Amino acid sequence: MRMSRAIPLFLAAVLAPLARAQEPRKAAPKKPADAKVWMALRGPLLWEEAFAGGVWSKDWNLYKGKFVVEKEQLKVAEQASDGHMATMTRNFKESNVIIQFSFKFEGAKWLGIQLDDAVNDAKKEHVAQLTVQPDSFRIEKMTGFGPTTKNTVVDQRKLKFEPGAWHTMVWEIQGDEMVAAVDDKEIAMAKVDGMTLVRSRLQLVTSGELALFDGIKVWKAEADPRWAKRKAALQEAVKK
Repeated sequence: MRMSRAIPLFLAAVLAPLARAQEPRKAAPKKPADAKVWMALRGPLLWEEAFAGGVWSKDWNLYKGKFVVEKEQLKVAEQASDGHMATMTRNFKESNVIIQFSFKFEGAKWLGIQLDDAVNDAKKEHVAQLTVQPDSFRIEKMTGFGPTTKNTVVDQRKLKFEPGAWHTMVWEIQGDEMVAAVDDKEIAMAKVDGMTLVRSRLQLVTSGELALFDGIKVWKAEADPRWAKRKAALQEAVKK
C-alpha cells in the first residue's frame, strides 16, 4: 500500500512541470493597425517617432516653445516669452508623403503640422499646413516665409475634439493634392493650384497650452490608380 501511494505522488511531481511547459504562451500585444489611407498608397516607411525612452530623435530641431516627453508622449506648450508658436522641425527628402500621428488637446488653442520647401536655406518657403482646432480641422496652402507668410484655407471640416481624448490623423500629400482624415471618418481634401511641389521639412506646431503628440510616422506616398474613382465618390458624398 505504501508503494501504491508513492507512485501517484511521484508521477504528479514529474508531470506537473511538463504540463506547465505545454501551456500556450500568451501572445504579445498587437500594435494598433495603421489608419486608412484614401488618396495614395503607402510606400517605404521613411521614419517614425515613438518618443521611446523619454526622448525624441536627434533628427529633430527645437525652435520655440516647451517640448517635454512623458510616458513616451510629447507634451507641447507655447511660451509667451518666445513671441512665436511652439515649433520643432525635422528634415526629409520625399515631397510626396503620408503623415500619420496621434494627438490630444489639453487646453491648446490649436495644433498641427507645417510643410516647408527648405532645401535652400537662403530661400525657404512655407508650403502647406494641417491645422487642428478643438472644434474643427483644415488643410491650408501656404506661401512666403517669416513676415511674408500667408495661409489660405483650401478645405475644412467641423468636428469637436473633446479635451483628453486621443485621435489619429492621416495627412496625404501627393503632387498638388492633399487629403486629411481623422479616425478613418471625417475627411478634408483639395487640389491646390500653385502649391510648391517641393516639401523637405516638417514642423510640429502648437499655439497655447497644452497639446500632446504620439506615434508620428512618415511614409513615401505612391500613386493609387483607384484615387480618381474614390475621389469622385467622396465628393459626391460630401454634397449629400
